Order: sequence, then C-alpha cells, then structure tokens
Amino acid sequence: MMSRFEPNSNKTPQQWSALALRDNLSDRSGHLIVAGIVSGGLLASATTPLLGGILAAYCVVKGLQNAFAADKNKKLIKDVGCIAHVLKPSDFRAYRSQIGDEKILAELLYAENEGMSLSADAWEFISEINAKVQPALQMSRESVEVHSSPTITAVIDYYDPNATARIDIISEMSDRINNTIVIGIPGSGKGMLVANAIREIKRKHPGIKVFVIDPKAEPKEAGYYDVCDVIKSFACMDAKPSTVAVWAESAFDEYALCAQQNERTLLIVDEGTMLGNKLNQAKSTLLVDKLTSYTSGGDSAGRNVWIMLQSPYVTGASLNLSTTSQMTSIVIAFSENIGAIAQWKSAKIFQQLSLDEVSSLVEASPTGRAIYYGKTGKWYMMPLLTNYSGYDRDNREYLPGMKPNKSNVNLLENSLTNDGNQPSEIVKPEISSRAQLVLEYFNAAKTKEPKTLRDMKKADRLSGLDDMLLIIALTELVNASELIFDGESAWSKSEW
Repeated sequence: MMSRFEPNSNKTPQQWSALALRDNLSDRSGHLIVAGIVSGGLLASATTPLLGGILAAYCVVKGLQNAFAADKNKKLIKDVGCIAHVLKPSDFRAYRSQIGDEKILAELLYAENEGMSLSADAWEFISEINAKVQPALQMSRESVEVHSSPTITAVIDYYDPNATARIDIISEMSDRINNTIVIGIPGSGKGMLVANAIREIKRKHPGIKVFVIDPKAEPKEAGYYDVCDVIKSFACMDAKPSTVAVWAESAFDEYALCAQQNERTLLIVDEGTMLGNKLNQAKSTLLVDKLTSYTSGGDSAGRNVWIMLQSPYVTGASLNLSTTSQMTSIVIAFSENIGAIAQWKSAKIFQQLSLDEVSSLVEASPTGRAIYYGKTGKWYMMPLLTNYSGYDRDNREYLPGMKPNKSNVNLLENSLTNDGNQPSEIVKPEISSRAQLVLEYFNAAKTKEPKTLRDMKKADRLSGLDDMLLIIALTELVNASELIFDGESAWSKSEW
C-alpha cells in the first residue's frame, strides 16, 4: 500500500478508496452492451441486418472495453491507492485540497502510464500544472526535480509498483523466532540469509544461544557462523554413513545439554538434505526424531530450530510433512534454479507458485533472487544482504582482502620453482592436543596396517576418547595430510 498519500484530514485513506470504488462501479458498460443489442435489433428490422449487426457489435465492444477499464481501475485503487483519475469533480477538488498538487500529479502520471483514462478534471489539472512546471507527462517513475524558474522547484515522488513485492525478511526472521525451513539449491543464498538473520537475532535477543550443526565444514562459509555460541562441524560428504550417524548423535546430545543450561536456544542445522540422506543410509531416524520433538514442544521450552534444505521434497532429507508442516517455509529462487522451481510445483510446502511471477521478481530484484515466505504465502524480491563469508558464490571468487593464505600444495609448488638462493618452507597447520595424541598412536604403531576405531580404542593412550572425539581428531589429521581415510572405516599414515 502507498499509505494513500498520507491524507492529513477530512476523509481517511480507506474512505477515499471506498469513494473511488463507488465512482468506478457506476460505469454503464453493462447498460451499453444491452442497449447496443436492443438498438441493433431495432435498426436491423427497420433497415438491413448488416447495419443492425454493426451497431450491436460496436456497442458490445465498447461495453467490454469499459468493463475491462473498470476492472483495472479497481485493481489500481485496491493495490496501490491510485484514485485521483476516477474521482468526480467535487470529490477531485476535495481530494486535491487534502493531499496537495504534487501527490495528485504523481497519481495521474502513474494512472496514465498504466494506460488508464483520466477524467476531464484530471486533464484540466495537468494543463494547469503544465503551465507552471515543465516537463510533466513524459517522466519516469524516478524522483526528478522540475524547474519552472530559477526560484521555483517542484519535487515529484513517483509510485513504486514493486512496493508490495518487497519484504524485510531479516526482520521477519528475527523479530519473533519461529521454527523455520530454508530451501534453495547450492549457491542460492541460504547461508547468507541465515548469517544475516543470526546477527540480527543476537542483537535483538542478547540472551539467546545459537548452536550450529554443520555437516559441510566448508572453509569458505566459516564466516557465516563466527558469531554463534557453539559450532559442531564435520565434513560428512565423503564420510561413511555410520560415522556421520555417530557424529550427528553426539552433536544433538551436546545441543540438548546446551538447551538445558540456557533459557533460549536456536538450533541451526545446515545442509539438512545431505545429513538426512546419510542418516537414512545408516538406518537412523535421528534427524526426524529430533526435529519432530523440537517443533512439537520446543517453542514453549525456549527451543527453536532452523534447517536448510536443497529441495522442498522433504522425504529426501529423511523428514516428513507432519514435521515440516509445523515450520515456516522460506524458499530462495534465482535464475539458475528456475528449472528446479518448475519441478517444485507439486510440493505441498507452497501455497502458490507462478513461474512467471517468480521469474519477474528474480529479474527485478537487486540480488537476482526471489524469496517465498510461508507466513504470507507470497513471493517477494530478495533484498541485498551482507556477505559474511568473504566468498562470492555467484562469481566464484573471494571478496577483496578475503582470499585465504596459500595452501600447502601452493607452498610446495613454489618451493620447486624458487632458485637456490631463495629458501622455502612448507608450513604445516597446527593440530590440537587431542589430534597430536592420536598421531602419536599411529607413529608408535608396530604394524603399518590401516587402523579402525575399534583398534584405536584398545590403546591405553586413547582409551579416554569416545568415538566422537576420535572421529574429530582423525578428521583433523586427514585435513592436515597426516593421515589417509579409506572412505569406509579405517585410517593409515600418509607414508605407509
């Protein structure tokens, strides 16, 4: 709504709209059609059927044109509060006196650009303004300054038809925290959206603890969660399903302890599709059990959950509609996944899905994305957001000043190309004391055979570490190129 141009007195915006609708409903399009048919019949009987038919056809066409114009007028009145072009003379003068010439002119220009007919009083008003301010009728929707003399300046504020297509999605997510599903293919902006919302939540709700379960452990996205209280990351993509199940259970257990110790908590599950698939392969119902529990009674206990998925077909994440129906859905669309959006039409998570509307919003949005908000059941243009990751996913490049240090591979390549007078050094990343303990176990191994978790638990020096802690340490050593994982259940030294 355009606030109905903020009238200061007399009639309220709603009263002006009702008056304009009344004037618009008084058109005689139906009468014209009936009169045309009757007159055509009379003319046909008095002269020739051809002349009667021409008269009838003319009246019917004019009547339909008037009816179409009346329908479009109703839409302008209801949707954007554009009413000046349809008001009767006395009402037009009163409306002009109430809101001022600048806003009247803005309404009339908008109505004309929409192809609507203006009343005689409206044209008379424009002629009057034209005598003072040039130019007027050919202006765009942008705000412009029009000078009639060096000392007189008129500022015209134009309507914004996209106003109803905008949403402050970060405020919607952070004012009152709800259980939420965020859906979008990789690169759509789920992480950036959640990262902005997290920061606003921490500002508005200082006492809340944000707990993140991150199955991707993607270094490029580490900045998304650096303000969170607890982050449990594990690279699940290439891990064995049973290993993922052990890690996930430990992470959820740790969250449960965090929730018991704090009054308000928000659990964020990143990449729920991959995590759900891995747990499904491991015959685990952990994800659906936890989310069902949290969405059913967590809100009253101060617990809320957000989960990010790649598709609205939630069975792919080992979830079900009885769980997700209790969550607010947010869906992100951009040019590269319009095809995927087309396949999502049958998903019950949407109240509506018009591909033409989504495509138009994507094109008009400053981010090249459209966003669906389940609370309103509508699509909007996605607003500009801050990229806290330091990596531009659209252009696949780091933001200025955010490029990470060279990897060990780069350092090794450089060492091979340096001349003899240029000393080079390969720097290995530091590892935790727990990982160092596991590495010492491998260094002291009597046989150079791959070791399983069961093998390691038999060693006295590692007996105090449970499966989860061992997996974390082993993953750290694999990332540091100290160990090699066979992709199933065993680890070995790189040089073995």
